[in-house]
Amino acid sequence: GWDDPRGFIAVAARTALLLVWLGLCWYGARANTRTSSASGTNEIRKHRRVFWVVLPALIGWFLYLPYADRHQIATSDSTALRWLGLALFGIAYWLRIESIRAQGPQFSCAVAIQEQHRLTTNGPYRWMRHPAYAGVIGIIAGLSLVFGNLVAAAIMTGLVWIWMETRIRDEEKLLLEEFGLEFSRYARQTRKLIPFVY
Repeated sequence: GWDDPRGFIAVAARTALLLVWLGLCWYGARANTRTSSASGTNEIRKHRRVFWVVLPALIGWFLYLPYADRHQIATSDSTALRWLGLALFGIAYWLRIESIRAQGPQFSCAVAIQEQHRLTTNGPYRWMRHPAYAGVIGIIAGLSLVFGNLVAAAIMTGLVWIWMETRIRDEEKLLLEEFGLEFSRYARQTRKLIPFVY
């Protein structure tokens, strides 16, 4: 929409996306979401390399969505689909913010145990073990749907879900080693990514 802002805002869900995104950015900045830049202990470093492989695909997807929507490449005109995508995006982004807030300074992009690490079971962690990852998956799916692109939603959501599953597997192994029975009990009481379902 850089060279056609009127065309961009012609679809109400796209305009609302900007407002929701800015509002959640403001909310996240106001919330206590300070994170750790430390790599911690026992870091599983392969996840840093995977990130640099996935990053170009994410950038390509992010640029492709508005281009495809503008030129009607594999996009749907369904207004309901776009609003559904916006709702999913907003919930997922909020979930990610609240997950970071619940973890506090021990939240890190590294798959590692941080100094004075504690098992977080409050906030969204009451219902699922990996709400921050569920947030990432939902953001990808939601944005794709706001731009009416079911193909991009399926491909990128699938790719990111697989990526998150590999992180979850390694993260849970570290948490089990660090917290033992406490984590085992917590894992039995919660789901990985979708409350009461999965």
